[in-house]
Amino acid sequence: MEFRKILAMCSLLIFSTFVFSFKTVALKNEIIVGLDVNVPPMGFLSENNEIVGFDIDLAREIFSGKKIIFQPIDWDAKELELNSGKIDVIWNGMSKTPEREQNMLLTKPYMKNRQIVIVNKNSEIENLEDLQNKTICVQKGSTGSDAFKNHEISNKVKNIIELENMVNCLNEVETFKSDATVVDEVVAKYYLNEKGLAENFKILSQEISTEDYVIAVKKDNIELKDEIENGLSALKTSGKAEEVSNKWFGANLFFWEDSEATSIEASTNNKNLSLKPIIQGLWVTLKIFLLTIVFSLPLGLLFCVLQNSRNKILKFLIKICTNVMRGTPLLLQLFFVFYGLPYIPVIGGYLTIKDRFLAGVLTFILNYAAYFVEIFRSGFLGVDKGQNEAAQVLGFSKTQALFKILLPQVLRITLPTICNECVTLVKDTALIFAIGVPELLSNTKNLVNSTANVSNYIITGAIYLAICMVLVQIFKKLERKFSCGGKT
Repeated sequence: MEFRKILAMCSLLIFSTFVFSFKTVALKNEIIVGLDVNVPPMGFLSENNEIVGFDIDLAREIFSGKKIIFQPIDWDAKELELNSGKIDVIWNGMSKTPEREQNMLLTKPYMKNRQIVIVNKNSEIENLEDLQNKTICVQKGSTGSDAFKNHEISNKVKNIIELENMVNCLNEVETFKSDATVVDEVVAKYYLNEKGLAENFKILSQEISTEDYVIAVKKDNIELKDEIENGLSALKTSGKAEEVSNKWFGANLFFWEDSEATSIEASTNNKNLSLKPIIQGLWVTLKIFLLTIVFSLPLGLLFCVLQNSRNKILKFLIKICTNVMRGTPLLLQLFFVFYGLPYIPVIGGYLTIKDRFLAGVLTFILNYAAYFVEIFRSGFLGVDKGQNEAAQVLGFSKTQALFKILLPQVLRITLPTICNECVTLVKDTALIFAIGVPELLSNTKNLVNSTANVSNYIITGAIYLAICMVLVQIFKKLERKFSCGGKT
């Protein structure tokens, strides 16, 4: 019997090894290309929800004999995606920089590009010097962001806002939330012409920098790098690269030289561990949390009490507000309050909130107030109606009965649920980066991306955990206090 068990285990081990070996061999014939799908015309989602673009067509030509998977990634974490083996190639109009050359293996340049400044057509800005004391918007983690920060004019601007994609940056300029944006010329011109928005903006004649587009593979994957470069050479010789370029740009922008590209000296200063961005982000996170709790709790209680008002219009408005805030994603609400309100006409102009932090906090307050309305409503339902009637018999006014008899019991009932909402809020604060407010998690992602030190994620995770544990302990003490008060 024991011999049969041993034989069965050995057979299973051999079969598993065979399957694993077969899978490994199969995977060699598969290429995973990582890209940001918000970079037309290099790589983006079409109206049919298909990933298309100039780089996509080139990749399909070079890897025509292999299975290709185009994997959308967070551009801010591209180095981690590549070095962890999640993807094989980064091919998405990526520029050559010293930091990227240090962390990844880059091919020779296959395209030239400029970093340009775009302003509103009605803007008085005419040159780079006019950017002094202005607010500039850039795409987070992009070469445009790096180039502008390294330019001397960046020390003279009022503020630099980082957003997730170029579309949001252009929206900022169009609505005058930012004075200018720095973007890739290739991407910007395609987008403006494709969407018919070219007449809404103007491009300054002075450029921030010029750059080379390259393709990245894992640091030690020389074989794959050579395969890509040989493929690009073949596409140039056959004329296919020119054909693809004409398809997307109406001109041959493909640039390829068979000679070796000059290496850029890499800087190692960014490898030093610095907790300053994490501390700065933590302060922003705590401010969002505290302001939301301080204002949303009493607002939720007020709305809950007003739901019992005889004014039907007031009750209807509160119900609509509560359902909308609870029935739509918080991220969508942040976008609407900051980007959508400027398109709503009101008396004397348009409704707009220019301060990003204020817009974010107001959205958080309204969102969480809507949830607290229902939490307090359940608490009032948990209090025996006879207590309210007894209070009236004893001569208590409605206000006295609310604050001295009903509310203490409601708080005792709802404390565990309020605690859960507070813990959720701590983590939800990370969503505010969507409108350009750098908080704890976004600062950590930037730090990890620049230093390639994933231990910063552990530090940030420990900070979130510590905040949540402190909150839980505070609420447990409050629960014991209310419980003792209820018994006496």
